[in-house]
Amino acid sequence: MKRILFLVLFTLSIFVLQISAVAAELPETLVVHYFRYDETYTNFNFWMWESEPSSLGGIQHDFDGLQTDEHGVYYEVDLTADYPTATTLGIIIKQGAWDGYREVGGDRFIDLEDVEVISGIGHVYFVEGDLQIGKSSDDLANNIPDYRAKILSATFDASQKIILKTTHIPELGYEVYENGTLILSSTTTSKTTTITVSGIDISKTYTVKALFSSELSSEVIVSLQNIYDTPAFEELFTYDGTLGVSFEDEFTVFRLWAPLSQSVSLNLYNQGHPNYDNNGDLNDELTPYQTTQMSKIENGAWEIKLTGDYDFKYYTFLVNNNGVTSEVTDPYAYSTGANGQRGMIVNFDQTNPDGWTYDSRPDTIQNLTDYIVYELHVRDLTTHESWNGTESYRGKFMGLTETGTTYSEDGVSVTTGLDHLAELGVNAVQLLPIFDFGYVDEVEVANNPNYQNLFNWGYMPYHFNTLEGSYATNPFDGQVRINEFKQAVMALHDQDIRVIMDVVYNHTGESSTSNFHKIVPGYYHRMIADGGFSNGSGTGNETASERAMMRKFMVDSVEFWATEYNLSGFRFDLMALHDYETMNDIQAMLEEIDPTIIVYGEPWNGGTTPLSDTIAAGKDNIQNMNNVGAFNDITRDAVKGSVFQATEKGWVQGNTSSYNYQGVMYGIVGGIDFPGITEFDEWHLNPNQTINYVSAHDNNTLYDKLKLTRVTTALVDDMQIQANAIILTSQGIPFLHAGVDFMRSKPDGSGGFDHNSYESPDSVNQLRWDRKLKYKEVFEYYKTLIAIRKLYPQFRMNDADDIRANLQFLDTDAGFDGIAYKLTGAANVPDVIVIHSGNPRSILTGVVLDAGVTYNVLTNTDQANIDGLETISGSAYVAANTTMILVENTGDAVSIKEDSVTISKGDTFDPASNVNILDENATIYYSNYFDTSKPGRYTVTVAVADPYKGYKLYYYTLFVEGQKYDVVLTDLGGE
Repeated sequence: MKRILFLVLFTLSIFVLQISAVAAELPETLVVHYFRYDETYTNFNFWMWESEPSSLGGIQHDFDGLQTDEHGVYYEVDLTADYPTATTLGIIIKQGAWDGYREVGGDRFIDLEDVEVISGIGHVYFVEGDLQIGKSSDDLANNIPDYRAKILSATFDASQKIILKTTHIPELGYEVYENGTLILSSTTTSKTTTITVSGIDISKTYTVKALFSSELSSEVIVSLQNIYDTPAFEELFTYDGTLGVSFEDEFTVFRLWAPLSQSVSLNLYNQGHPNYDNNGDLNDELTPYQTTQMSKIENGAWEIKLTGDYDFKYYTFLVNNNGVTSEVTDPYAYSTGANGQRGMIVNFDQTNPDGWTYDSRPDTIQNLTDYIVYELHVRDLTTHESWNGTESYRGKFMGLTETGTTYSEDGVSVTTGLDHLAELGVNAVQLLPIFDFGYVDEVEVANNPNYQNLFNWGYMPYHFNTLEGSYATNPFDGQVRINEFKQAVMALHDQDIRVIMDVVYNHTGESSTSNFHKIVPGYYHRMIADGGFSNGSGTGNETASERAMMRKFMVDSVEFWATEYNLSGFRFDLMALHDYETMNDIQAMLEEIDPTIIVYGEPWNGGTTPLSDTIAAGKDNIQNMNNVGAFNDITRDAVKGSVFQATEKGWVQGNTSSYNYQGVMYGIVGGIDFPGITEFDEWHLNPNQTINYVSAHDNNTLYDKLKLTRVTTALVDDMQIQANAIILTSQGIPFLHAGVDFMRSKPDGSGGFDHNSYESPDSVNQLRWDRKLKYKEVFEYYKTLIAIRKLYPQFRMNDADDIRANLQFLDTDAGFDGIAYKLTGAANVPDVIVIHSGNPRSILTGVVLDAGVTYNVLTNTDQANIDGLETISGSAYVAANTTMILVENTGDAVSIKEDSVTISKGDTFDPASNVNILDENATIYYSNYFDTSKPGRYTVTVAVADPYKGYKLYYYTLFVEGQKYDVVLTDLGGE
């Protein structure tokens, strides 16, 4: 997962006393002022980027701590040089790198038309802990932002003492209130004061007021964030019931967990966007048609039950925390209107497409190692002009449903889109995020044909239980995306392709302005000592899965996706930011639904995290998780070089170090403890938990990586094939990046390659079907490799002990440039030998084969055929950058007992009676073109369908003895 800067879709409501002056001109220079009360600016900087009219790359500007005035430190930005086309700028104020402290508000935006300009210069003003941005002298006069003395924070510590931090010493002291009643008043001589109050009851609300003067005071509710992890909080505020919207008896029920809120209300709307109706037509609905107070029930939850028909209406909540009322969307919302501004009340029974059946998945998986995963972005499949499906379906869920699309050139055609997936033979697609994410403006996608910011990987989640609206043909009506995605799932299932969802529970798209934080400040995220957000994701925050209600949300959410949309798996982004207990809870829940549902993730994080290594769902704790898989980065980098060093070569390019040699072997054995692999400690331990791959959406495509390591055009095809031939013949679960089967590339437009295309245009990311035609031989080879893996169970062993018993590495004459191994078959299953020949000095890798055994060659340098190319024995010699797969010739599946069989006319006859069955795996068919009531000579055909050797015909002769004609003499009488 990469750091992503995105467009905030909600408008920040700021109460101001007077409208700031609006300039008629845009500034040429923008002075950014940032004020901190401790006047310490060491290592502070800001990241700025053009947000409008186009979202472009950003620049880091470092504050100079010596360049200060009465408004703090300042920095002059030359807009004409750095942001010449910008009308709106995005800004993030932070300390140090991306995993350091960030100022509240996350991504904030400066509309340059609102900035007061004098002689071409504009000023913007930021104050520590203040969401308001000053843009003019009038703003400053009206305390926008507010430089006055205030309380920075008031929190309980773990011992339930109050830690009060103020910007200045409160000269007149402070007061403490319990549920509005004064219980303590005192004085202090410090900006940081520890207050002891006896008999704290955390079910009550405590308020601290700092008295700075007779005219100025500051009041806040004491935060519980430092005791969220205590047993007292967990016991008091863990709610086990249903949250979100549910239908119970005659009621539509709304529940929200907001244990600290002073009040919660429900807002109801007719449309999902303030300015557009469900058809996308302009229509303002700026206020709710109904607002109703909710009641607080047990364990911090709020509830309201309504009678009547509210299906497909929209709703939000008003939550009051610390005297601030925020309108928020429901974290559990199952759909929204455009841009996720209002949740939808969904009756799923009315959204299902014709033919939808719950709890239905292709019957293609017995063990998790049967999966062959193909990672795909929804837009990538259908946006290139070489896809000739329905125009309105380009880049949409519906594009995944369309069959019959092809690309043709010079009389040659190839399948595209969905038909390509079916032809390739993969049995699962992993879709990059399909939940509602930030950055892409769904209104612009629908209404503006010139809108450019159409593409994003989607790793900035807004609503975890809602589908992304830009993938629907109509983002304004929350029903449409549900119906269309279900059609996509059905279409993939019809091709025996399961659907896996890429989920991103490790962070939220916004930090202090996220609905989670506004509902329960500081609970759903891990915070740092100074009150900022921990940033282990590298995107501004990280969630706290170890807390009961965040864990509940994750389990509830995954269960919803699995049951409502028949999903077959979940890939967890930055899984090491979660605790392994939560991952085990999720896996156990899914196993009860269907034991073939797969769970795996990235066993790393994106920055520094306070989560203890002892409980993190990373590499060290894979052993503590039940059938939760993890990506194998050891083999990934060993095969083709490090993802972090663009020009570093791997084993296939000739970097055959001991580390790379054993790194390839580690993937071959499925990440288990295996004799002879000593370069690193095994950590997967189980083939069901080992996701083997060489490329994914992150970093360079395989083709681009090979070109960056100076692989010649003459060899790049061979290495492209061999890299994933290693993966597809290894134990564990193979994972393929979409388009790798036809040399997918992401050119950056300047002669290089885009290794981080998270917001690059479709032209960089899309699958080009003309490349499939150009590299048709590569595609056909991949297709055969997949078919071979599916046919031979030796490649899909389900147990580490079975692998150790049945996989044997063989000697080669090529040293570290050759890797060979034998997979022993079970009864009536042939042995398989795989030889990976890298770059041996002799050009060939030689392996001595078992004496007296012949082998069918299924793959060689430029050919692959599941029925075999030739038969060899004695020794095998394999050319450089070639993987050869050999299958033991086990002889005939049947034998004929006698060349001919004779029976009498009228006898019964079973054609199987003259056949010896030697292989129980074979399927046998017998002809019945004989008639035992008629004497004669018949040929009996025995057709044998052997799963490993194909079809073979056998013959014998059946003789039926007796008179051909029945003559009856009748005495007619007479003389």
